[in-house]
Amino acid sequence: MKISQMTTDQAADALIRIAEPAANIMHDQDTIAVLEKLATGKDGDGLSFVADNLVPVATILLKTHREDMYEVLAALSAKKVEAIGKQKITETIKDIKECWDGELVDFFASLKQ
Repeated sequence: MKISQMTTDQAADALIRIAEPAANIMHDQDTIAVLEKLATGKDGDGLSFVADNLVPVATILLKTHREDMYEVLAALSAKKVEAIGKQKITETIKDIKECWDGELVDFFASLKQ
């Protein structure tokens, strides 16, 4: 569920639950390097830019920070972490799409400032 669709209590609980795993991901030096590269767009644009950066992002999120990603997704989808790992990938992709929210991104961006 998107943060913007949650009650204040639900959002507070979700934000508390995802704060630590999100911090783990965002303080990782490899994550910082990839995000800086993506933000500047210096390696190209369009589909080739996305394709060139997909491997490092996927490696960081799914190899180095798999449990952190599962915890974030579980908190936002009201599932258990174990369920995320065992469900079909199509269900996980659906969960990601349903949970992606500009409000959540804005919240974490505001913490950096």
